[in-house]
Amino acid sequence: MIIFLSLAEASLAVPKYSKSGCKDTCGNIRIPYPFGIGADYSVNPWYIVDCISLKPYLSAALNHLEVLSVNLEDQTITVNMPKISDCQNSSQIMGIDLGRSPFLYSKSHNNFVVEGCGNAVMMDHGSTLTGCSASCDNVTVGNKNTGLGFSCCQTTIPYYLKSYTMNLTRLDRQAGGYGGCRSAFLVDKNSSDDTFVVRDGSFVPVSLLWTLSDLDKHKVTCCDALNGGLVVDTGNGTTLNTWKCSRDYRPFEGSPYLIDGCQDTEECAKCKLDNGRYCDYTRIYDVDGLAKEWNFTCGHILIAASIEGFQYMLQQKEIDPSLVNKTILFTSRELAKATDNFNENRVLGRGGQGTIYKGMLADGKIVAVKKSKSDDESQLEQFINEVVILSQVNHRNLVKLLGCFLETEVPLLVFEYIPNGNLYDCIHNESHEFPLSLNMRLQIATEVAQALAYLHSAISIPIYHRDIKTSNILLDGLEGLKHKGAPRTPHSIPSRD
Repeated sequence: MIIFLSLAEASLAVPKYSKSGCKDTCGNIRIPYPFGIGADYSVNPWYIVDCISLKPYLSAALNHLEVLSVNLEDQTITVNMPKISDCQNSSQIMGIDLGRSPFLYSKSHNNFVVEGCGNAVMMDHGSTLTGCSASCDNVTVGNKNTGLGFSCCQTTIPYYLKSYTMNLTRLDRQAGGYGGCRSAFLVDKNSSDDTFVVRDGSFVPVSLLWTLSDLDKHKVTCCDALNGGLVVDTGNGTTLNTWKCSRDYRPFEGSPYLIDGCQDTEECAKCKLDNGRYCDYTRIYDVDGLAKEWNFTCGHILIAASIEGFQYMLQQKEIDPSLVNKTILFTSRELAKATDNFNENRVLGRGGQGTIYKGMLADGKIVAVKKSKSDDESQLEQFINEVVILSQVNHRNLVKLLGCFLETEVPLLVFEYIPNGNLYDCIHNESHEFPLSLNMRLQIATEVAQALAYLHSAISIPIYHRDIKTSNILLDGLEGLKHKGAPRTPHSIPSRD
């Protein structure tokens, strides 16, 4: 009992959000690295947070903006910004200039809002970005879907901004009691109505994208991957590259910008404490294509699918169990990263029992990953049989099995990637770059026959494919026309008869 509790405590380790010696909260607001409370604890001086009366504020260079939240996944920090109102006939209002700071007004997380009786145009260095008009006719109280208060409108902004100005013009017709005053401002579009009124109602939450330069990347030690491919549109054809520590295949607790900052979520850690179970996450996206939430599953690991179970199955089939040592055993993390978390854009083909994804391993090697459609235990026998069969074959005209992943309900197989599609598409696509000559067709037939002869008679236990068709003949190089006659989809995997 003592040992069990010790293991539980170790598995439910406290996530690390800040550098050693630094507090990670101010009041009830979490301040994770690369931000830091006080000097010497942030990635650079712009990321220093001052904790004053249990409220966090960015540095003086950014007007002591109050911090409402920091989102490591979206790479945003939400702050309170002044909501400036005007009651004159017309005026121009300047938003806070982010200047030389590493922050930008996020186009993905903010809307431009106009309240009151008037028109407003948002501009960037004299160029019009967007605008809308709020009429005071038939004034009603708004909501977060149609407006933020009396008579309002809202719209999106076209790109990420360092600064902006707003031109406000009063409409002639005004609603009684509203006084003709109006205001225009950016506001975090995911905030609810009741968060708009902060203190005396003169502040609104605004989300800023924070960026890391080439100098900053040397001051972070990612617990996972450092992604330098995040390109930010800053308008007029200009872009900004920013570094980001990412762990896109599974949510975590802690800061990914610290080497020991990625801990399993509490629900995942508790799931793993139950022997024979594993946790799995699937991304859910909103209509804008932004990651919205994760769908969590705590599933059962099939005991027979473990390495020991695999070896036992090999013994039953009178196959040398040392075969498992010749097959690469991939991790779920490797294959999730290789396929961009099994992104639909990576699908090469679908069969009756599963889907094939194009993937790239850490060493740059391109592979094809087959993910079984079913988690039915009855399918395990076929999976083991498939590994057994494909591990025995070695012929230049048969697709090679590179490895597998055994530790989930849904088995995964990793094959070499064949780049030029299948024979069926080559025959039926009239616009194909390489039309098949008679000699090419004879060569394909010859090499398929050689592969079948190998399966039937050259290995100790004969294998009968039983599903030879043009869609299962893959083309590896049309110029030299070396072809591989081998299955691509689960229903056509060779079977031992």
